[in-house]
Amino acid sequence: MNKDKPDWYSRVPKDPFPNDKFTAEMKKNVHKSVIRGNGTPKRRKYVQVGFIGGGLLLLFILIAIQLPFGREEQQRAGDVPPHKEETIRAQGFTDEGRLSVVAVEQEKITALGAPSCFGIETDVSFTGNYSVQYSTNQVTNEVTTLGDLTFIQPTSAPVDMIRLPFQAADVFILAPQYRDCHGIQIYAFAVEHETGKAVQLRFQDESLVSYFSYYRPGTTPMVKDNKLVLESTEGPGGEGSPDYKPKRMYRLDLKQGVMVLAN
Repeated sequence: MNKDKPDWYSRVPKDPFPNDKFTAEMKKNVHKSVIRGNGTPKRRKYVQVGFIGGGLLLLFILIAIQLPFGREEQQRAGDVPPHKEETIRAQGFTDEGRLSVVAVEQEKITALGAPSCFGIETDVSFTGNYSVQYSTNQVTNEVTTLGDLTFIQPTSAPVDMIRLPFQAADVFILAPQYRDCHGIQIYAFAVEHETGKAVQLRFQDESLVSYFSYYRPGTTPMVKDNKLVLESTEGPGGEGSPDYKPKRMYRLDLKQGVMVLAN
């Protein structure tokens, strides 16, 4: 034996593994096992199913996450109109509903800034166009509109209209400005008891018909003998003149929508 080569090297040309232990029968069994699916191909099928199931689960999660954002985008697109809060500048209540004066658009709001006949320096002026509405049983009807009207009040709270009970209706007196040196200007509205209909009233002083009247500062409109009583102003052209009436009394003509001077 060559000392430079190991003993097994001399046996290589002589086929050192002549006895094949892997018989034909064993090869046949392995082939059958593969065909029946007992080998690695079956494990590959499980892996494929796992990938498919995981993909579907991930898809469902993504859809669920996107749903709220989809609804938000629809709202942003204008499908749901934004809510606009009403500005109620004055209001009065009947037994069945509410009469309100609502700003039609944005008001011009300024501080009075200095004391005057109309108020003190901290009072607030509100100028704008207004809709007079009567709401009852969840139904709102517009009575009239008052354009370019100015309210002067101590606060921004709604003005409480004076409610006066008449036999046929409730009459509401609206005074946009709570102070004046001569006469406080007023508007009048009636809500009929029988029908629940609301109307704006006109004032008829002999031949003059107007949608507004006045009362003397420091007094309050009242009802006497089913007539509206308004005290007149004092001063030049008033007290002492032949036509001066310290108190004016008005009869309600609901069919005509008029307060008729009765004295």
